[in-house]
Amino acid sequence: MPGWPGCERDRRWRFATGENGVRIARMLFAVSLIPIGLSHIVYVKETAALVPAWLPYRVGWAYLTGAGQIACGLGVLFSIFPRVAARTEAGMLSLFTLLVWGPAILAAPRARLPWTAFFISWAIASAAWVVAQNIAPKQAAKPAV
Repeated sequence: MPGWPGCERDRRWRFATGENGVRIARMLFAVSLIPIGLSHIVYVKETAALVPAWLPYRVGWAYLTGAGQIACGLGVLFSIFPRVAARTEAGMLSLFTLLVWGPAILAAPRARLPWTAFFISWAIASAAWVVAQNIAPKQAAKPAV
């Protein structure tokens, strides 16, 4: 890894470098989405409270986003449209960041919780975009000549 002197020669870091490291990050990302999605369903009341008040069917949005996160996790994990699944998750997380924590910051700009939640959510969304960008697109099958 550039920036870590001697890392290329050090056997302890080989498991986390190059293609292997990207694969490990992708799997950890995918596996972590499943319990996050389940938490939206198990804690539907708490999740619905975070949905902006101007959106109708707040409980429905909580269930939908939970199911979406589970589907995205399974898609990345089992390579079922993995790039689409990762980008969908990254987009969802980006929207959560803006729609949930943006208004919370505007409502209480001096409160610490909305800022902390915003930056944590932003960091996770950014990581999701990085994972999505590092999933190679499927190569189209070449016709037989």
